[in-house]
Amino acid sequence: MKAPKMDNSTGELNTPTILLFGVMIFFIAILAFFLSGQIELKMMILLLGIISSAICFFNTEMALYLIIFAMLFSPEFSVGGGLEEERSLVIRIEDVVIVIVFLSWILKTTIYKGLGLIVKTPLNNSILIYIFATLFSTLWGSLVGEVSLLSGLLYVFKYMEYFLVFFLFVSSLEDKSQIQRFIVVAFIVAIFTALYAMIQIPQGVRVSAPFEGTSGEPNTLGGYLILIISVSAGLLMTLEDRKIKRYLIGVIALLSVPFIFTLSRSSYIAVIPMFVTLFFFSKKKVILAALLLVFLVFSPFVLPEKVKGRVTETFVPYPGYEGTETLLGKGLDPSTSARITSFRYAISKWAEKPLLGWGVTGVGIIDSMYFRVLAETGLLGITAFFYLIYRIIVFLYFTFKEAQDKFLKGLSFGMLLATLALLAHSIGAATFIIVRIMEPFWFFMATIFLLSKIEKSKDEITVKEKR
Repeated sequence: MKAPKMDNSTGELNTPTILLFGVMIFFIAILAFFLSGQIELKMMILLLGIISSAICFFNTEMALYLIIFAMLFSPEFSVGGGLEEERSLVIRIEDVVIVIVFLSWILKTTIYKGLGLIVKTPLNNSILIYIFATLFSTLWGSLVGEVSLLSGLLYVFKYMEYFLVFFLFVSSLEDKSQIQRFIVVAFIVAIFTALYAMIQIPQGVRVSAPFEGTSGEPNTLGGYLILIISVSAGLLMTLEDRKIKRYLIGVIALLSVPFIFTLSRSSYIAVIPMFVTLFFFSKKKVILAALLLVFLVFSPFVLPEKVKGRVTETFVPYPGYEGTETLLGKGLDPSTSARITSFRYAISKWAEKPLLGWGVTGVGIIDSMYFRVLAETGLLGITAFFYLIYRIIVFLYFTFKEAQDKFLKGLSFGMLLATLALLAHSIGAATFIIVRIMEPFWFFMATIFLLSKIEKSKDEITVKEKR
């Protein structure tokens, strides 16, 4: 049976399609039954699942656009309750959409033999090793009674979901113009997100992304914004079209406003490796140095007091606060002290189970990617994580150095900047398991792989023609 093309795949009302659709409805009903305890949520999941399945079958590209928008504009609800005392599992509407689209894709591959389920990429092995390490540690933790099996496995699946995004886009997109359309949509989503955050500034609160509850997650928004700013900076460095460069400058300027008002110190720290790397590779070092000098000179006068205060209060301990920690002999504010305390706790828990850790959800919430992975999955997990990061950096660096296409060159360099920035951001946040950061991250990784694959195939054709 001939496989349909995926750039504008539209289903036909033939027997296989109807059969697939019926099977998907069955899976959605099971998913709705097990994930939610409230009848309203069950019906919502069922309805959304049916709609997304229909979209996926009859227009795969539209389903992928839906995922792009849902990455930031997706309502969420908790299904924790009785799952696990320390954490409630948060399910987002996007989670349902991604699962349905992926299951639809799996079922399509069983009928249309020309479709590949998992495309071979330079990152496959490192992704599988990381998933195995996380899953094995969690299963072992459940076996010895340290974690809830259901809760742990659901969280592991959430981690795997980011990789599903990567493989979905790698398997579905085909040509450069289509890929560029998706990237434009991702930038549009970023602009809407920034505008939403800017509306919150007059309220005097720390800005956050849509649908993050009453308290919000400014740290998450900061990580997402530095990701998009980094990609924009990479493209700005390599593209020659002046009109596009002006748009990119506008995007960076627009996103910088809510970025500053997140008051996220982890996000501020993330700027340092991003800017240093940009400066090192840029041919316009004088301009970058001048911009840095202008910022350093005028920032004390133009930055809002709350922004300056957020930075300076780090080394101002709160009188009477019993949990005050010290760094380099100086007392820290309660927020930073709480993080340092959680780091100590993570180290002490890891020391009890150094090889495999306690399993996912086994040590509660720790706001640091490194300490969290170490405590949850031990030396096995932290080694697998750093190996994955190493493979990502190597892939991005060599793609940047070898690419002939200016767009691919800028995109890969931008993601290299973003990866280094997010590694710094991970000191104070579990960045590489945060949905609103990692799903856009892995989407961009998919586009880079596809563009590099397209370029290499063109080079091979050119070589054959010369022969």
